[in-house]
Amino acid sequence: YSQSEDIINWFKNIYLPIDKLLGQIINPLPLKIKELSADPYDQLLMDSFCLYLEKSKNKIQKIKIIYTSITSPILLRNFSLDLYHCLSQVEDGLNELERYTMGYVDNYLHDGKSMIEQAKRKRKLLKINKKEWLVS
Repeated sequence: YSQSEDIINWFKNIYLPIDKLLGQIINPLPLKIKELSADPYDQLLMDSFCLYLEKSKNKIQKIKIIYTSITSPILLRNFSLDLYHCLSQVEDGLNELERYTMGYVDNYLHDGKSMIEQAKRKRKLLKINKKEWLVS
């Protein structure tokens, strides 16, 4: 049982399912915000946005369970840490967006959006780095 098998299994069982869930949270956000911005005081639009946040938070819980299910191989420690930072940035962003829904304070919307934008960039870098690990 080789070290590279550990790495391949970790990517297959941990990284890929997490990345897929992160995509399901990050990718729809711009559209969700655009829909809401049509009229943030429209209850249907706000309910739809809140439902997106709730589903996203459930996905974060799933991600945490997956992430902690297998310890990352030592060689992947930094990669795994970057993945963790990405997911916690998404979680922080969702929390800011949730605060926005409670009081319509634009700062929360802006901060939440920018945290998730940063996470999106981090996710892109992780995808690039992943290729390097799976080539070797």
